[in-house]
Amino acid sequence: MAPSSDNVSSLFNFVVRDGNGVKGNVDSGISKVPQAYIQPPSEQIDKNNASKHGQPPIDLSKLNSPDHDEVAKEIVRSAETLGFFHGVPVDLLESLKDTANNFFGQPAEKKAIYRAVQPR
Repeated sequence: MAPSSDNVSSLFNFVVRDGNGVKGNVDSGISKVPQAYIQPPSEQIDKNNASKHGQPPIDLSKLNSPDHDEVAKEIVRSAETLGFFHGVPVDLLESLKDTANNFFGQPAEKKAIYRAVQPR
């Protein structure tokens, strides 16, 4: 059963606690993006006034090295400032997409072992 898109708690429980994910939300037949997923206009990227960035590419191969924490910080900084990763090879992005599709295509009970703790 699809959660109420107007009830943030119901949406959180369906997507996170019950392990259905956003894909489960889509598969439930929703016809519009729930408000909880829409950024307020003041936080949206202004595409007309966006400029090129000067940040170097992130070396993801260092995630399994002693530099892990620094790479993780770079990823967070990139996601927060640019909205996505930059300088990532297309084949790596395709692999990431395939892996995500495989993971989110699994039954909810199989994904449940990866559930996040519900925020208080």
